[in-house]
Amino acid sequence: MQTLFKHKKILILTSASIALYKILDLISTLRKYDAHIKVVMSPESEAFIAPLSFEALSQNIVLTQESQSWTAEGANHISYAKWADVVLIAPATANTIAKIVAGIADNVMLSTLLATNAPKILAPAMNTQMLRAPQTQENIHKLQAMGYRIVDSRVSKLACGDEGEGAIADVNQIIFALASSLSCDSFWTEKRVIITGGGSIENIDEVRYISNHSSGKQASFLALALYLRGAKVSLIASSFPVILPLGIKQIPAQSVQDFSCAIQTEINQNLADCIDSKPIIFMAAALADFIPMQSFQGKLKKEQVGKHLEITCEQSQDILLGLDSSCVCKIGFKAELDAPNALQSAKAMLTQKQCEMVCLNVISPTCPFGGDSNRMTLIAKDEVFEVGECSKFDTALAIADFYKKIASR
Repeated sequence: MQTLFKHKKILILTSASIALYKILDLISTLRKYDAHIKVVMSPESEAFIAPLSFEALSQNIVLTQESQSWTAEGANHISYAKWADVVLIAPATANTIAKIVAGIADNVMLSTLLATNAPKILAPAMNTQMLRAPQTQENIHKLQAMGYRIVDSRVSKLACGDEGEGAIADVNQIIFALASSLSCDSFWTEKRVIITGGGSIENIDEVRYISNHSSGKQASFLALALYLRGAKVSLIASSFPVILPLGIKQIPAQSVQDFSCAIQTEINQNLADCIDSKPIIFMAAALADFIPMQSFQGKLKKEQVGKHLEITCEQSQDILLGLDSSCVCKIGFKAELDAPNALQSAKAMLTQKQCEMVCLNVISPTCPFGGDSNRMTLIAKDEVFEVGECSKFDTALAIADFYKKIASR
């Protein structure tokens, strides 16, 4: 995520809530991504956390009602408003939300918000009944109509002792909203994307199975990257090793048949929704080429089997080959150990399976299965692009940008 946040200017506006302590964790994480952070506190929020705590983490002066300065280089609500690339209002109380909707600017935090034209993200935090109140719900809808992005609260035990919705969103979900605001790309906005990931699991019996070493990390990071770019993403996978935005549809699958059914369901849903553009499928899952012809009930006992267990396998269906390219844009993935012949094999896949592009991954000691880094070769009809060794998230961004390039021709 560092790629998206490096040197970005994030302005955080706080209101009075016990959830304020979560913002300390948020700032700490964003600083690790090399983001620049400034904080503006409402007078009431200072009763919960001292400005010095935010200054220590952000390494910037916290703007408060008392600290405003109108000297040439002073900190004030106008200079902070102009500085921001994106603004986060968190935690946002019912009172603060109502004032924002009404355009009230009776403190330094609200004045700063009114003075900025940066994208705005708001994370509500309040008692369940206050959140459900028709006035609050109407105000939230009005903010959305104004262009505010709302990071929905979560269900948890609240400070009042009640269990219910109203707790501020997890830090990760707020970070995803910030990242999306900073990296959204009109090319990807509202595009339907289907991604498969992980290794298929084919049962021998109810205990043992045939699978492979695929971790599903690259597929999960690809889902994250495309979601942050603005796509509507469905991730069909046998494993979900990465924390993902709640807006990504996560569909568990194990066998090749499970993957096939889930993919077809998503394609049919696209047709049912009358979407004009074809969905894009990134076939990153490592699906079995051969599957057992028979799966046994229970657990096979070695006393019953004897010294040798013979498993007869049959060739599985090739899902990517079977997809109609007139209904879906196909992106294939190929993992190889045979480096000298890998590129030729990937180019053959491009033609044989009518893919828009193929992502070639040559497994090596520095980029093994399950690792956090990758090195890929992206192959299109008339172009080959090398993605040097980098994090799997940065690899995912490179895949997204390369597809945009070839699709925009």
